[in-house]
Amino acid sequence: MKPRHQALYGALCSALLLADGAMAAQDGSLGAPQYQAQRIGPLCPLAQDPSQYNTKYLSFFSTLVQGKGDWLFRTHYDLRTDFGTTPDGYRQFKRLRDALKRKGVELMVVYQPTRGLVNRQYLTPEENAKFDFDLAKRNYLQAIADFRKAGIWVTDLSPLFDERGVDTDYYFKADHHWTPAGAARTAELVAETLKQIPVYKTIEKTKFASEPNGLLPKAGTLHKTAANFCGVSYATQYVPRYATEPVGEADSDSLFGDAATPQIALVGTSNSGPAYNFAGFLQQYSEAEVLNMAVSGGGFDSALLQYMSSQEFHDDPPKILIWEFATHYDLAQASFYRQAVPLVDNGCVGRPAILHNKVTLKPGANEVLVNGENQAPRDLRGGDYQIDLRFSDSGVHESQATLWYLTGRREKFKIEQSDRVDTGGRYVFELRNEADWVDLNLLALDIQSPENMPANLSVEATLCKRPSASDAALTAQNP
Repeated sequence: MKPRHQALYGALCSALLLADGAMAAQDGSLGAPQYQAQRIGPLCPLAQDPSQYNTKYLSFFSTLVQGKGDWLFRTHYDLRTDFGTTPDGYRQFKRLRDALKRKGVELMVVYQPTRGLVNRQYLTPEENAKFDFDLAKRNYLQAIADFRKAGIWVTDLSPLFDERGVDTDYYFKADHHWTPAGAARTAELVAETLKQIPVYKTIEKTKFASEPNGLLPKAGTLHKTAANFCGVSYATQYVPRYATEPVGEADSDSLFGDAATPQIALVGTSNSGPAYNFAGFLQQYSEAEVLNMAVSGGGFDSALLQYMSSQEFHDDPPKILIWEFATHYDLAQASFYRQAVPLVDNGCVGRPAILHNKVTLKPGANEVLVNGENQAPRDLRGGDYQIDLRFSDSGVHESQATLWYLTGRREKFKIEQSDRVDTGGRYVFELRNEADWVDLNLLALDIQSPENMPANLSVEATLCKRPSASDAALTAQNP
């Protein structure tokens, strides 16, 4: 049978309607007919074939398995047992934490657990036998301990692993987002950790209340993927939607009238978006206003980079920065930390420019900065410097920088941010500082013109010293 025929066959046999005393004709009853629906078919073979998840989008759902009822799980993301990051990833994370700490900002992480950890009761007996929950829980707890060892405030969400009940389902049946109920329980626990941070005591308190505000429909992303493979259809899941407001009309007027910028800021993924009211629940349980700077569809890093690029962050930094993300993101990406750490101190703003130039880009490679043009090259040791780029068009979300060194070595650094964020056309990054790069002397910087380049696009580039190069330089030695 061809795959498409298998999918259609699966769709036809996936549900069976059973009449339950349909017209009650025998006893003369006039009662309305009653029916029961029972799903008798699993996912079609196509959806269970790992080789079919062959695009970047589909790889996010690899590989779907059937749970109880309409519940679906992903083997790679939902049923994973590995958490945390590499030793170098933790060192880099601590470097970011330390930079924020020097600026007076406490970093707090919300490390969202997987669907397998908190909703494993909906796995079938067969899938439950394959999932090593004990190993997954141990590794999750170890990641929490490692974050804390790096000086990062983080909430242990493992008390949620054994909660049960339809009204407290942490996740949707077949979607990678948490439900408002899951967001609320997370916020309640996160607020307990928040109150342990010493600076929390100095933050102005306001009472908030969260109330139901209609229904939130969810046609799950896992359901949609299964439907594309199998030709089946799934019912939309509805859960209560919530809104949070300050308690008392007078409080509302004072809070949103002439109040200062909130001293707690939230960055994160779509889980922190308005649909799930995570920021609102945080306000309720912490009794403190929260500035929500989350970005939907931007991955784990876009919201943080966008916020730290903003004038608001540098003019009035928060006392506590809460960063929410899921466990599957790679926290050892050196390119991320090379951008995030210099943004804490606003790149080259207010720092002497060692090299500076502005050019109008032409198609292809463009030489922007040159060390020693018309004079002998300076000593521009890579581990001591960073670059601040500003494109004249804020719509530039992707380009490439090539860094040339006097030894003839070069590095291609991808300049990229999600199109969901407003970068203002600005990109800041450090020169490479691993052991075999840190002492190389910079020769030049080239910028590759972006695809579909706007007319008269220019870029302004500044090379300046890093704020604390000796502290920031990394070595290859083990922790």
